[in-house]
Amino acid sequence: MLFFATCARGLEPIVAKELAALGASEVRETVAGVRCEGDLDTLYRVGYCIRTASRWLLNLTESDIADADALYDLARGVPWHEHFGAEDRFAIHVAGQSVAINDSRFAMLRVKDAIADAFRERDGRRPFVDAESPDASIHVALKGRRATISLDLIGGSLHERGWRTQGHEAPIKETLAAGLLLRAGWPFAVDWIADPFCGSGTLLIEALQIAARVPAQRMREQFAWTRWRGHDAIQWATVRNSSDAAIDHSALPRALGSDSDAGAIRIARSQAALAGLGPHCEWQRSDARAFAPPPGNGFVVGNLPYGERLGDERQWLSLHREFGAALKARAVGARFALLTGSDTLARATELRAQKVISLHNGAIECALITGQVQAPRTIEGPPKFKRAGAEMVYNRILKNRRRLKPYLERHHIECYRIYDADIPEYAAAIDVYADRVHIQEYQAPSEIPADKTAERFDDIVIAARRALDVPRERLYLKQRRPQTPGEQYQRQAHTSDFFTVRENGALFEVNLADYLDTGLFLDGRQIRSWIGETTRDAHVLNLFCYTATASVAAALGGARSSVSVDLSPTYTAWAERNFRLNGLTAEHRIVTADAVEWLKTRSERFDFIYLDPPSFSNSKRTRTVLDVQRDHVELLRSALDHLKPGGRLLFVCNLRRFKLSDEVSAFAQINDVTEASIPPDFARDARIHRAYWLKLPE
Repeated sequence: MLFFATCARGLEPIVAKELAALGASEVRETVAGVRCEGDLDTLYRVGYCIRTASRWLLNLTESDIADADALYDLARGVPWHEHFGAEDRFAIHVAGQSVAINDSRFAMLRVKDAIADAFRERDGRRPFVDAESPDASIHVALKGRRATISLDLIGGSLHERGWRTQGHEAPIKETLAAGLLLRAGWPFAVDWIADPFCGSGTLLIEALQIAARVPAQRMREQFAWTRWRGHDAIQWATVRNSSDAAIDHSALPRALGSDSDAGAIRIARSQAALAGLGPHCEWQRSDARAFAPPPGNGFVVGNLPYGERLGDERQWLSLHREFGAALKARAVGARFALLTGSDTLARATELRAQKVISLHNGAIECALITGQVQAPRTIEGPPKFKRAGAEMVYNRILKNRRRLKPYLERHHIECYRIYDADIPEYAAAIDVYADRVHIQEYQAPSEIPADKTAERFDDIVIAARRALDVPRERLYLKQRRPQTPGEQYQRQAHTSDFFTVRENGALFEVNLADYLDTGLFLDGRQIRSWIGETTRDAHVLNLFCYTATASVAAALGGARSSVSVDLSPTYTAWAERNFRLNGLTAEHRIVTADAVEWLKTRSERFDFIYLDPPSFSNSKRTRTVLDVQRDHVELLRSALDHLKPGGRLLFVCNLRRFKLSDEVSAFAQINDVTEASIPPDFARDARIHRAYWLKLPE
């Protein structure tokens, strides 16, 4: 007889090994399954005992098919009366895709018609379809032009062991749990086995049942093969009795399950008792990062948390890193097998894995890491780098940090630039935001090969991580390139990864992931300081306010009132949050409007005006097209019309090639303060912005 065991991708080698151990012959791995041959003893023994297969199928026929009629002919040729009778009920399940048939329901109908016609021609009557409780379950697999028709002699998924009373959040299937354990070499002699992320206890229950040689389907009440016409009740009883006789609970290790969710612990305790393992298990509510194992030789297993979408992993990086640190601090020598959502999360544990194995948990491709917990490495002297470029960037970051340290400490600065393409070939800006690091790669010249650019950026990242001692989850990477008009304001991601930083007594909300700009322009630090120092009792206008950090600085400096104007609802909402963070609400207005049009329609005058326009703007929200080089004269004239006598306007421009028109001197007194406005950490780039104080002529 020919058989096929389906399984999760990545488990094929373990399924093949189990099949061979259970007596199957001619074992051959395929994608998401294993083929083999065997007799009735093989059928019963595998179906009763195998732990990692999802379904156990008896192959009836297979062939290439050209269309649905060919599938009908293939099914029509099966001697169905040898497997069930016209008085029985049957169900058909279709899996996979075919170039010949693109509708699985149509494929199911054609096989149903073939079975009905075969029985009608032979017996004059046909069996009925019953999808809920069939006597015979038929499995049709389509792949390319190949169709395979099989009989499911178990009657359901093999992950259903019979002891699960209820699931917990994102439970791991029993078949995958068993595969994870067997991939790690389980069972082996240990004093204890622990799962600090135990959830409903699946991994520990599977581990103990494997160690005790409990057949996977021992608690299953119904097997479809008992209704199969080829069934031999005596042989089935012999296989079942011999398998049950091998069960041995006498030498099981202590099983320690913990989880931060009390509800999960209750479920795990109940299910372990139902599986007959209650006396061998200890359950407690506990944070995995506080994991403290008992003395002796042990084995740590776990299905660590991870998100289902690309980008979700950042929120779990810290947990993985801290859990890995806990193991290295308190479980040195223990073996481990941990399922993580990606290679990135696996690396975040900083555990030295002997093997990294790709497994699928449903549709999610995961990384299983196995090995033995080793003590943290003691690094003496400077780190060693594979490439000279990484070492050069590392040394330059350290040099810059030593140079900036007195300035940063004197002014209590936690957000600053530590590297800005200091080494031209390694072109990136590296900014520190409190305990996080933001790396923006500048676009390389077109003549530099892409692989060389990627290699250099890798060197920058490695150097920054080591020099600044920042974990992966607090590192944010972006490719910086010349922007099309307005592109700097477009959303890059949707993580909502906001956090708060301090500057000169103010609190600002920052997001390093979702936008090209972060919500706080670091080169404007000195400008915000000036604004805070010179606007006491002033009525302040902030045009093109972005996230209104300058307005907050003015308000905290004692400004009597302020109006902040920006066209983007995203940034005016962000500005409102910045005001709330600092306890500022009364007398400070935020307006969502085109600043150019707003100036034309208002007559209000101000003691201080801050004007920091974009270099170019053609937003869909307005008919105004702003080119700061072309339009700055009229923009300044319009803004100065709203300045009270004796008031001052601070004009800042970020266009690197900007040149202030001589026309401005005809209607304003000008003081170029660009050099004084650039903080020490931006001193390498004198063109980062231009800054001018303007007053009305006396």
